[in-house]
Amino acid sequence: MSRLESIKGIGPRMKDKLNRNQIYDAFDLIRRFPKRYEVYHLTTLKDAADGARITIEAKVTSVPTVAYIRKNFNRLSFQVVIEGRPFKVAIFNRDYLRNILDIGEDIVLTGSMDRTKNTFTATTLKLKRNFKNEIEPIYNIDGISDKQFHKFANQAMDDYASFIDDDLPQELQEKYKLIPYHELLRIVHQPHTMKELDKITRRIKYEELFKFQLKMQYTRLKNRSKKSYLKAYDLQAVKDFIASLPYELTNDQKRATNQIIKDIKSPYIMNRLLQGDVGSGKTVVAAITVLAVLSSGYQVAMMAPTEILAKQHYRTFYKWFEHLPYDVLLLTGKLTATERSEILDKVKHQDNVLLIGTHALFSDDVHYDNLGYVITDEQHRFGVEQRKKLREKGYQPDVLYMSATPIPRTLAISLFGDMDITTIREKPASRQAVETKLFSLKQMDLVYMLMEEELRKNHQIYVVTPLILESETTDLSNAQNVFRQLRNHFKDYSIGLMHSKIKQDNKEQVMKLFEENKINILVSTTVIEVGVDIANATMMVVFDSDRFGLSQLHQLRGRIGRSTIKSYCLLLHRDDDEVKERLEIMETTDDGFALSEQDLRLRGPGEFFGYRQSGDMKFEQADIVQDAHILEIAKQDALDILQQKDNYYNPKYQPLFKYLKAQLRKTNLD
Repeated sequence: MSRLESIKGIGPRMKDKLNRNQIYDAFDLIRRFPKRYEVYHLTTLKDAADGARITIEAKVTSVPTVAYIRKNFNRLSFQVVIEGRPFKVAIFNRDYLRNILDIGEDIVLTGSMDRTKNTFTATTLKLKRNFKNEIEPIYNIDGISDKQFHKFANQAMDDYASFIDDDLPQELQEKYKLIPYHELLRIVHQPHTMKELDKITRRIKYEELFKFQLKMQYTRLKNRSKKSYLKAYDLQAVKDFIASLPYELTNDQKRATNQIIKDIKSPYIMNRLLQGDVGSGKTVVAAITVLAVLSSGYQVAMMAPTEILAKQHYRTFYKWFEHLPYDVLLLTGKLTATERSEILDKVKHQDNVLLIGTHALFSDDVHYDNLGYVITDEQHRFGVEQRKKLREKGYQPDVLYMSATPIPRTLAISLFGDMDITTIREKPASRQAVETKLFSLKQMDLVYMLMEEELRKNHQIYVVTPLILESETTDLSNAQNVFRQLRNHFKDYSIGLMHSKIKQDNKEQVMKLFEENKINILVSTTVIEVGVDIANATMMVVFDSDRFGLSQLHQLRGRIGRSTIKSYCLLLHRDDDEVKERLEIMETTDDGFALSEQDLRLRGPGEFFGYRQSGDMKFEQADIVQDAHILEIAKQDALDILQQKDNYYNPKYQPLFKYLKAQLRKTNLD
């Protein structure tokens, strides 16, 4: 009944285009709301602010000219008068307009102006005789014009809107004064006033965030209700291990340890994220909880994203556990057949095993005897399926995800709402603050001088670049060029090169030489961001630092300051005031959470974490940064409904639970 072909103008070719945009029937047409609206309401110079988006009348006073800047990119320029004042107009990729812009033509421009330069940069231009004061829906449907899609949506509305139910509970609509769904549908594809636009926006934003949170919180509550084996751990062994550490745990570390161990000894499975700032001591917290699980007679698997990080964890845990009755094993792709066979045999038959490795941990030939605890370090580097495969190697094991990237609260609620979250903010007293300074490329001589000072003290230096090879399309620094430059400048010192294209054996050799202080300067891409711990490295020099996010720079900076020696981070950037302003916060704070919040505001959620549940994060109207307050409210509303068992059978919530059931069928939550 609701087939796309029932809509006038939709034939086989148009149907294919709509299908490619995940639109399969008339109800999908109705529910594909505009991405945004262009508001064409005329204003005057008196009411127009520089830089703001405005729509204003003008009269053409010169013949338009076209500049072809590069392939598929041109600029149309001409003079106008706006209320008696001359302006030069520029509009891009509209060269066809020059044929209709005669001198004396009255037009309407939409865009922004700069009074100091008498310029107007237009995004839209219409002849005055064709202009209507209106709000135009913009759909951004690939291969289909907004006008065409608008026509299809309106016809689908006329024919099928009456069949669509409102599944948002009435009490929430009344609580927040939201318009009913049938009214939303009536105006969403063609609002006529700003008041209507506000009503649409409020309803859509809240509903999107509420339904997202409903799904996340349902998953979290369901995970918490899954039964696991009780783990009766040896409390005295845990206390003895903590007492043997050469330092006192911070209050945050103690709290984190208690939260995780409380989950481990409960009869329900743990699904927890442990996040902390660089150097906050997450690994020792993980070690205490590993010991608790091992002492209860269960195996532990710890998965790292790279062999370098897996080997570092192996060395750390081996050193901590060498006098304890547990086997710490490393499983990588570099083992001989005999070595691999010995390890797999222990994993299959012994319960006192901590197995550390990369994705090799869930290979088909790895059979665990009694896997009770899975830790995934730098968990965002693994896909949902990879993490799932490792979990399935045991029966409902407890799961701990670790992240060294401090996650802003808004993102944590969104991305990891289906998990419990433990945060370590406090840093150990022994952790050195790293002095950070900005330098433009013109100050390279000064940078070399500061590097020389560290090298003379027999200290080591990391140099990081964003690219491996030279690119034809960009003037960014690259590792191989910088390597050559430094080798020419620092002729008395040994320079090493490290990036993702180097073979694993060579990488390990370079790292070994750096660890042994046989390489003085290590030039690298961001492969050294995690998993490298060289106490003698006291300087980090980052080329093109403006190309990195603040959180990533903070992670890089975390590779130094790992001893009592004073350490320095030098950030080289383009000579640009805006760039410098963004980076200046790196000089004033080493709080990873403050930097991550700033990063989120500047770069948006897509750039910050583009890898987990990205499909769920694509909202039509809501923005998890700007609408963080709505997200918090929506989370609580979802929990209030889900935590009352009677609600699952209450008729007024049935449309909502029907929606939830349909969503869970097609969502792969971790």
